[in-house]
Amino acid sequence: MRDDDAALLPRLGDAIAGQLATGTVKGLACLLVAWICSSWIALDTAFGTFAIALAISYLLSEILGAIIVRPIVLKERRPNPGGVLYVVLPFVVSIMVSFAAAYAVTSSLRDSSFVTVLVAACNAAEILWIKPWVPGPSPEEMAAKFNEFKAMTKDHFADDVADIKRRARERTREQYYAKTARDEAKRLKKQKRAEDQR
Repeated sequence: MRDDDAALLPRLGDAIAGQLATGTVKGLACLLVAWICSSWIALDTAFGTFAIALAISYLLSEILGAIIVRPIVLKERRPNPGGVLYVVLPFVVSIMVSFAAAYAVTSSLRDSSFVTVLVAACNAAEILWIKPWVPGPSPEEMAAKFNEFKAMTKDHFADDVADIKRRARERTREQYYAKTARDEAKRLKKQKRAEDQR
């Protein structure tokens, strides 16, 4: 891939930050569901420990998900290349990582399974909602759309911009004439004072 193509794609750090942002929202939703379910589902650990296990699970799964799909993004030269692998790989990794991370924190198969089910259900809902299997626009297509939008905006606001420039010129001209008149008045005043002193 050429360097200018890579520059058009989001960097890995930006992709991870985006994943973490959506992961925070999903994690809070899962935490709310877990809190509601904890009234009739007995947990082997305290709810605080369960919440930590859920947070660590989401943190790791979102970071690893962004890293795993990075080669696909670079190969297809699209921020959202779509396809089965782009959807399935992060989903499977999130399930495995969630279970392993939750078990490492809680040492409970029941709580780890509950965390994994919550993460899988929330991620599946996100997948069905945003349809990531559909390829998104390439950087070139996004740049073309942006340029088209910029041109349309320029045309749309051309009259307003011309009016603002005309008013600015008039204001500058008025300020210039006012300053010239003040300077001339000062000069005449000084001249008159000098004549009076003679």
